[in-house]
Amino acid sequence: MTSDLVPPKNWVGTPMPRREDWRLLNGRAQYGDDLHHDAYHMAIVRSPHAHAQILDVSFDDIADDPDFVDGFSGAWAAEHTEPVPARAIRLPVVQHIMASTKARYVGEPVAIVIARDPYRARDLADRVQVSYEVLQPVTEGPAAIAPDAPLIFDDVDTNVLVDDVLEHGEWTPADDDIIVEETFKLGRFSSTPLENFVIVAQYDDGNGIWHITANDQQPGRTVSVLASTLRTKNTSIRLQVPDSGGSFGIKLAMWPYTAMAALAARRTGRTIKWVQTRTEHLLCGTHTPDIINTVRLHVSADGRFKRLEVDSLENDGAFIHTAGIYAVIKFATLTGQYRIPSTQVRLRSVVTNLPPVVQNRGVGKPPVSFALERLVELAARQLGRDAIELRRLNLIRPEEMPYETPSGEVYESGDYQRTFEAALDAIDIDAFRARQQHARSEGRYLGLGIANGIEPGTSNIGYYALLKGSSEYLGNSEGATVSIEADGSISARTGSVDSGQGHATTISQVMADAFGMHPDDVHIPIDFDSAVSPFTGHSGVYSNRFNDVDIGALLVAARKVRRKAEVIADHLTGRTGGRWRWADGALHAGDDASVTVPVTDIAAIAYKRVLQLPEGIEPGLREIGFYQNRSGKITNRENFNVQLTHSNSTHVVIAEVDPATGTIELERYVIAHDCGVQLNPLIVEGMLIGSTVHGIGSALIEEFLYDPDGTPVATNFATYRKPVAADIPAIEGLNFETPGTTTLLGSKAAGEGGAITSLAAIANAVEDALRPFEVTVVELPLTPPRVLDMIHRGGGDGA
Repeated sequence: MTSDLVPPKNWVGTPMPRREDWRLLNGRAQYGDDLHHDAYHMAIVRSPHAHAQILDVSFDDIADDPDFVDGFSGAWAAEHTEPVPARAIRLPVVQHIMASTKARYVGEPVAIVIARDPYRARDLADRVQVSYEVLQPVTEGPAAIAPDAPLIFDDVDTNVLVDDVLEHGEWTPADDDIIVEETFKLGRFSSTPLENFVIVAQYDDGNGIWHITANDQQPGRTVSVLASTLRTKNTSIRLQVPDSGGSFGIKLAMWPYTAMAALAARRTGRTIKWVQTRTEHLLCGTHTPDIINTVRLHVSADGRFKRLEVDSLENDGAFIHTAGIYAVIKFATLTGQYRIPSTQVRLRSVVTNLPPVVQNRGVGKPPVSFALERLVELAARQLGRDAIELRRLNLIRPEEMPYETPSGEVYESGDYQRTFEAALDAIDIDAFRARQQHARSEGRYLGLGIANGIEPGTSNIGYYALLKGSSEYLGNSEGATVSIEADGSISARTGSVDSGQGHATTISQVMADAFGMHPDDVHIPIDFDSAVSPFTGHSGVYSNRFNDVDIGALLVAARKVRRKAEVIADHLTGRTGGRWRWADGALHAGDDASVTVPVTDIAAIAYKRVLQLPEGIEPGLREIGFYQNRSGKITNRENFNVQLTHSNSTHVVIAEVDPATGTIELERYVIAHDCGVQLNPLIVEGMLIGSTVHGIGSALIEEFLYDPDGTPVATNFATYRKPVAADIPAIEGLNFETPGTTTLLGSKAAGEGGAITSLAAIANAVEDALRPFEVTVVELPLTPPRVLDMIHRGGGDGA
């Protein structure tokens, strides 16, 4: 990195309150549903069956209704769009954005209704007549791979979309090695942002351009995939992203609905609006896969980890676009914080008659982290050793950094021992054990759970090639525009979007340092607009990439602006290329403190008094910059990296379990974490707490369940419970800083770690509490019925 690209720190690292919050909390935000009040409204007719042939779709019963505008079937949509692209699978499976000939899950769109009012649109959708021939569904992964299983897609003769084995590293078995093996299950869960999908689509027939407003999370990819789906050019799609009320990965998968609205807009010639209901959100299209991991850990007699084997069966529902991605992304955290020199992973992705799987906070890392940290506990039990000591023995040491895992993931920096010991010291293990014994004498069951975790950031994306053989994307990049405006203020825009992470605040801090100004002097447009935002195919908010490539693009663009301004300052002062220091809204000569040029003077020349510009310098002070993280590897099966930055943390949990009711209360929660340089510690703290609450929900209460016919039983917040404040203890964060070596400012991932590491920490605490009942935790979530079942099946009496 160069000194003129990385400015001196002043505002970066300051826990500055979020500048967005006044506007958001006072109702001044402009969300999608606040816009386009003159639109017609789209409603979706969804399949009530998990598996059924579609025989006929009729709008006859509503054709004469004065509120009915138009409607079309999935078969019509299939005629006017290209099939859904598969990102990670090789099989020639054909699927469209709507069910055309067969419905494959409850809630799959089969028809669209457009009406003048959103409520009438939904009423009319209920009256569309669809004839079905109901077929036998299959909803569970093991059942889907059975020889006689019903086929989900008729154009291939299998429900197994991925079945691959990847082996890395070397190992030598020894006669006294032990093998710890267990099968772990993790149910389906979701994220539930405050704002669901909102899409507004207009079609300009005069120039063939769609104007689309949507709270999309990855607009860079969406522009391309919409263009290909709608059989048009990228320049025919203008996508704008307004304020967005949360995402957590869910809004990476809204583009099929955007394509439906776009079709409706072109067909009717009217502005079309669709606001997803909470039931629609929970019903389909927002889920993680349910996963069965059979895992074996080979351990030497002296306790050293030698080899990890994972056989993963992932139920990816019935959507080929995202099928398989959870399978391969686990390599980012496969071996955790430990020296494990050899791995073997069998990846299996199956389709079933369950709703689509989409990306969700942590994508694939929570299940493998849960399995690994549970195996460490089981290995300690089998060896007759303390699990804390076993972890200490196998932790990667600071002097081993950068550390490369067997598959090629590169942990660029970190001191895992430091965070581990700090978390333990905060609890005082000896004091807890004494209290635990006393509590058991009173019939109370307390447990201590420990888990170490890696939190990766900045997806390399090209890892999909491991399964598919070719990749649409390789690496990761972002674009940005930075300008000094005519009044001397700063404007900065990235090709990404903000869905609640405080990007505007952080950008203002970084740009204030870059130009020696106050953050209040920096303006950040709230919206993404593909007509003006400098985006790439990677652009979006996902995979903890903002503090890496987004900030990198801003700094590249800022450097260009600074260089141009310094040329103008040289011209004004008669200097010849000396260094300038940016501070207090002015440029100060590095070799003569008396020479100062206000930024406003430079801006006045660049925009107004342009005849004073030096020869060869164009008017204006606006530049576009693009940045890529160069640590990404071109994917090959022998050596690849899934993600490009790696934070680390240790979670320690104290839980109390009531064996009479199966309820679990988290008494204390400590996290020692290291995410490199914290650009804004206040925002990092919020992300740490928020992601951990997310993990607590998936560990204890959140789960989508289905009846034998594939009908969901949880479609609202009465039946799909989320954690509330009463469920959450105070999260105690201990902050450490080992700067990253692959990012410009030394920052690393900060938004997903709690959702990855918390599952195992909580499970370990519950198992420790119920040790007198001889319980082994192998399945999440730990709902009261599941806890009671474990106790009843355990071999202990609680004494």
